[in-house]
Amino acid sequence: MDIIGVSHLGHTRFSDNRGLVYRCKKTHSLEEQVANMVAVFDEIDREYATCLQRPKMLLLGHSVGCYFAQKIIECREARVDRVYSLFPAIESIADTPRGRQLRLMFRPGVRQLVAGMIETLRWLLPVSAIYRVARMSGSLNRDNSLLVVDKMLFGSCVNSILRMASDEMRVIGRLDEELYSRIGRKFVMYYGVGDEWVPVSHYRRMRDINVDGTVVLCKEGISHAFVTNYTAQMARIVVEMLKQELA
Repeated sequence: MDIIGVSHLGHTRFSDNRGLVYRCKKTHSLEEQVANMVAVFDEIDREYATCLQRPKMLLLGHSVGCYFAQKIIECREARVDRVYSLFPAIESIADTPRGRQLRLMFRPGVRQLVAGMIETLRWLLPVSAIYRVARMSGSLNRDNSLLVVDKMLFGSCVNSILRMASDEMRVIGRLDEELYSRIGRKFVMYYGVGDEWVPVSHYRRMRDINVDGTVVLCKEGISHAFVTNYTAQMARIVVEMLKQELA
């Protein structure tokens, strides 16, 4: 099995094959991000087109990544065998408890102010101090603190992240019930309890709509931001899902 990860445009620093580090200063709309994901999927599909036996194409997304997977299967349905949606933020994000709490920060002007403050802190504080502040937040472990500070905690990256979040509030509204009624069999969907981005009411609605797919409510207390504290548990669950698919 080949596993290929795709990041969002402009959300992290990246290095080219010469080791030079770049930060994308252009922000990208949600629509541009979706178009990029579809283009990457097409490129991967072409790479494997010469295989003697067509490989299965499995998509796995987390949170709003599930919206990207949904948009890919909308236009490439015949080429996608399965979609694994973990804590899927695919409807009415602005109306969720977390969306209502944070949407002010995503507005034009406010998000640039937040990004500017982050950039100023990078100039004023040594990196070691920023690591400590990230750890003190309580939401990041050591490894994730290093990753966030080294790759994402820059003004331009934060501005790109908040720009996409603003678009999510505006664009991701009513659930595409027709899609999940028609091809729900291709989806494995994993919802959490106490998730302020994806309330349990979303799970119940999906369970009623997607009668042919697999719609699961977590029984292990894993949070929406599982990458901070529940990576091993979530990895085990995903491995079991993949074993069933590939058996």
